[in-house]
Amino acid sequence: MAIEKVLIANNTSVIQDEVLAHRLGLIPLKVDPRMFEYMSENDVPNEKNTIVFKLHSRCERGSSRIKVLSNELQWLPRGSELALSTEKPAVDPTSRPRTYTSFNCSQDSLPEFSNNPIGPKHADIIIAKLGPGQEIELEAHAVKGMGKTHAKWSPVATAWYRMLPEVVLLQEVEGEKAEELVKKCPVKVFDIEDIGKGRKRATVARPRSCTLCRECIRGDDWDKYVTLRRVKDHFIFTIESTGALPPEVLFTEAVKILEGKCERVITELS
Repeated sequence: MAIEKVLIANNTSVIQDEVLAHRLGLIPLKVDPRMFEYMSENDVPNEKNTIVFKLHSRCERGSSRIKVLSNELQWLPRGSELALSTEKPAVDPTSRPRTYTSFNCSQDSLPEFSNNPIGPKHADIIIAKLGPGQEIELEAHAVKGMGKTHAKWSPVATAWYRMLPEVVLLQEVEGEKAEELVKKCPVKVFDIEDIGKGRKRATVARPRSCTLCRECIRGDDWDKYVTLRRVKDHFIFTIESTGALPPEVLFTEAVKILEGKCERVITELS
């Protein structure tokens, strides 16, 4: 889920409307997108495909500059509060004017969100800075999308893999030589083991921490003591999340998508 449409009622800050909308779109939202549906061009925004936020911040004249943070985005579980620009004034003053969404029920009445309100994942993201007399008033609509359409819909910040490093001691490294080897490694792969009678030897304690920087084999004859290899059939995947979903959920969902693609290929070939 990411902010897709921004309805700006007032913006007297130095940030242009389109730049402000772009910054809002990149704010990670604390909500599970699996609870919502995709919205097509012909769909009406409702409680199942749209999340609405309101932002109204003002810097009073005579005061110092203020920061507008992401925690000021207020979730509107009943939907939009802005009347349609094409809506005519209602004859009945008690009737509610048509807005940009059509919610049949309040989202906070749903069991998924009753105890887990929707909002930005991080509360300290700076949206804008306002000077004396400046004001921002807007409404932001978030919808479900895919990362291949725009990066703001990607819940993954960074993902990469590497082969499992293998550090092998070709011969015993004892005494001062062992202490020197431990000091040579910047990521503390090696450790000292007491083998009794005042003797100490180096051991490979944390091979996964090895970055293959080759510092341990630099210098005279160190390549006779240590060798560095990669395990060709063992891969370490690292996934960093933007915060919308935890990394373990991202991995399982990615596997499901890959499985679905494989099934489609098998079906087309059969």
